[in-house]
Amino acid sequence: METHRQSVLGPRLFVIAVLAVAGWALVFKTGVANTDEAGIVLSLPEQVGDWRGADLLFCPNRDCGGQYVSFELQDPTVCPKCGAALGNMNWAERAMLPADTGLVRKHYLRPGNRDGLHAAIVLSGDDRSSIHRPQVCMTAAGHEIVKERVIRIPLHGREQPLDVMVLDMDFAYHEPGGARGVARSYYAYWFVGKNRETASHWQRMAWMGYDRIVHGVSHRWAYIALSGAREPGSDAHLQTIANFASLLHPALLKPE
Repeated sequence: METHRQSVLGPRLFVIAVLAVAGWALVFKTGVANTDEAGIVLSLPEQVGDWRGADLLFCPNRDCGGQYVSFELQDPTVCPKCGAALGNMNWAERAMLPADTGLVRKHYLRPGNRDGLHAAIVLSGDDRSSIHRPQVCMTAAGHEIVKERVIRIPLHGREQPLDVMVLDMDFAYHEPGGARGVARSYYAYWFVGKNRETASHWQRMAWMGYDRIVHGVSHRWAYIALSGAREPGSDAHLQTIANFASLLHPALLKPE
């Protein structure tokens, strides 16, 4: 019982402390400057180990909603359904995200892996609301989060492992022809700031408050996301995430 109380009260007390610090900063701290400094490069490599990447493209027309991988198209600049100019955001993202939000994404495939995985980087602009808890978007889009956990991934040449949040999700669908089913997927992410990494949204908020209060600056934060299909009753996707993230991580570091 005591252990359960501590596990419940700990996160709540941490959130209260973060909100108190943020409130103090908003009321008493002036002269906070947004900076262009970020903890990563806004780029995804063409090759990650034996995974080969291709750009993900979206139609901005809400009525069309086309989504493509660049190698599928003869002309990767134009939607083959409606003729609209393709970009790296869908219509909902364009409507919701501030205009200066940085976003890159690719679809990666490797030999023997039919489904592959999506990788994305979202980098905040002057409006730091570009970065938020991915759980909000996932549930708003109709996904049910059936499991949530942090995995620790060893990185070559570094003592501290990389913490990554993994969401196991189900999506109930009903096709026009009457077919029903459940699509099972995963969404894995971690946040990156200047000289900082965390899988916790609340830890990121605490660091942002600290930088505002102590240093008078607000750095650009990003989150890196990996997503794909998962097999029911299997945790094999955790190893896929760990292998890919450990190979991708060095390519995201800013040069000294």
